[in-house]
This record gives sequence, C-alpha cells and structure tokens, in this order.
Amino acid sequence: NFIRSRYFSDPGIAPVDQIAMSLAAYNAGPARIASMRKKTKQAGLNPNVWFNNVEQITRKNVGSEPVNYVANIVKYYIAFKTTLDTAVQRMDATEKLR
Repeated sequence: NFIRSRYFSDPGIAPVDQIAMSLAAYNAGPARIASMRKKTKQAGLNPNVWFNNVEQITRKNVGSEPVNYVANIVKYYIAFKTTLDTAVQRMDATEKLR
C-alpha cells in the first residue's frame, strides 16, 4: 500500500490501475513506471490506465518482466476469487437444503 499511496493515489487513476501500477513499480521500480507513464502520454495513450496503455509502453521500453509479473498476480487473484466465490455459493446452497 506504500507504493500505491505514494506514487499512484491520483483520483484520476482507477483502483484496479493503482494496484496494477503499484505491482509493476514493486517489480521494476517506481521511477521507471513513472517514466513509462510519461512515455504513455507522449504516445497518445492513457497514462492512468495500466492494461493496454502503460502496459504496452512498459513492455516496449523495459521488457516483459514487469508486465508478466502484474499479469500473473491478476490471473491468480481472479482464480482464487472465483474459487472462493464458488465455495461460498455451494455453502449457501447446502445451508438452504437443510
């Protein structure tokens, strides 16, 4: 949360993008991601959106590591959340049958 509140707390950045950029900054460094946001704006893309914006510029200028790092964490988060949601729904359904 330190990186997020220090570097990406702008209200113009959606929470999901704050998290994604914080993860990228943890991996590649906050200054490097700040630089990528500037390059994103110069390229005519949205510097406040990670996916398909800052992500693209980061891949071109820094490499795949921070992009893959963020993608893997998001992928696992979605998998765990889906699994948990399904388990809760099953528990609720079981309780209704009792």
